[in-house]
Amino acid sequence: MLGLTASRAVARHAVLQRLPTFASPLRSLNFPRLLIHRAPPCRAFCATAVLGNAAKVAKVAGEAAATGAASTKTIAGQLVTAGYETQVGLWLLGTSAMLYSMVAIGGYTRLSGSGLSMTDWKIQGRRLPWGEAEWVKEFEEYKLFPEYQLLNKGMMDLSDFKRIYFVEWFHRMWGRSVGVLFAVPLAYFSFRRVVKTPLAIRLGALFALGMSQGFIGWWMVKSGLENPETHTPTLGPNQRPRVSPYRLAAHWSAALTLYIGTVYTALSLLRPSPSVLNPTAQAISAAKRLRLGALPVTALVILTLFSGPFVAGNDAGHAFNTWPKMNYDWVPQEWSTAVAAPLARWRLFFEDTAVVQFNHRSLAYTSVASALALFAYSTTLPLSPAARSAVYLLPCGVALQTCLGIATLLLYVPIELGVAHQAGGVGVLTTLAYLLHTLRTPMVVL
Repeated sequence: MLGLTASRAVARHAVLQRLPTFASPLRSLNFPRLLIHRAPPCRAFCATAVLGNAAKVAKVAGEAAATGAASTKTIAGQLVTAGYETQVGLWLLGTSAMLYSMVAIGGYTRLSGSGLSMTDWKIQGRRLPWGEAEWVKEFEEYKLFPEYQLLNKGMMDLSDFKRIYFVEWFHRMWGRSVGVLFAVPLAYFSFRRVVKTPLAIRLGALFALGMSQGFIGWWMVKSGLENPETHTPTLGPNQRPRVSPYRLAAHWSAALTLYIGTVYTALSLLRPSPSVLNPTAQAISAAKRLRLGALPVTALVILTLFSGPFVAGNDAGHAFNTWPKMNYDWVPQEWSTAVAAPLARWRLFFEDTAVVQFNHRSLAYTSVASALALFAYSTTLPLSPAARSAVYLLPCGVALQTCLGIATLLLYVPIELGVAHQAGGVGVLTTLAYLLHTLRTPMVVL
């Protein structure tokens, strides 16, 4: 018996001596000596195989982690010189915040009746009137135009005029300040060759669009200094002086394009690459499916936002201040009349008070329903944590905007709520832009 035990020990020793590459990993991992020296040869081989596979997995995981870390800057590396991603991204994010505030200030300017107080425009801007004589001169200029003659004649004094003039002046100068704070860093980064060609082209286009906003804004204001029936003939004579809703929509659309373009570019520099946000094949598949549904939802929200200027430009928010019905009707008769002959009566869709408000309501309902349906669909998908967090912002933003819209209507469009509702719409669009950016997927899956 003792001889048999000794022979087995010799055999085990021989096996371990012949397989040093298997034994050494076990010793390096401080496994119990019993497992190493007393296990039968077959168990030693099994343990060795497991450890070998584990080493291979660890190696692959390490390489994947290194690849992921490198790919974090892959997208940004195509846009800026390495090391400047955060600087350029924060600059663009700050510009986005200023553009957002510009939208809110524009809403306040319109709702406070200040937008037509300045009757000329200079590209370089101008200082505020200095002294009583200069203020009187500006006031006398304002008196020559329809807004004063039809609405404010005999009801406005110089102090009232100073208030609305300052609001419009501040709106214009804030826009110029945004332009300077965009142009100067862009020139600096371009001179330092920080910005690469693809990003330079994109930022150049955004800067050109921002410059054009000054001209579009004056083109819009100029329409309010003319007889209103020139721009909205279906409303007949003796209309309330206001800017053309068509030009207001053009100004609004350019502002949204400029804002979203800046936000999306900032996100591309500050956030990880798609391979990091959606790291697995399962997450990539889910992101693609959700993105396919998010695109039409975004289009609906944009269309809803585009209908807003026609409500604002026609003062349609000051009529039918009931909800959910429009006075006593679910569908106003004016809308049925317009739909009966859409080609002949196409202007009614953009100028008639009842029609434009019903269109805006209908688009808002559709946007809310589609956004909530998209969120419900997302709960069935194996999304990555980043995508899951992004999609959870959507119902929150939509719910807040819905409440703001209803309250604004029922309370007859108070200035504060009107501004909040306009800013809330941009907030919902920002949420969708953030979601779409998160749902980007790698071009190649390894």
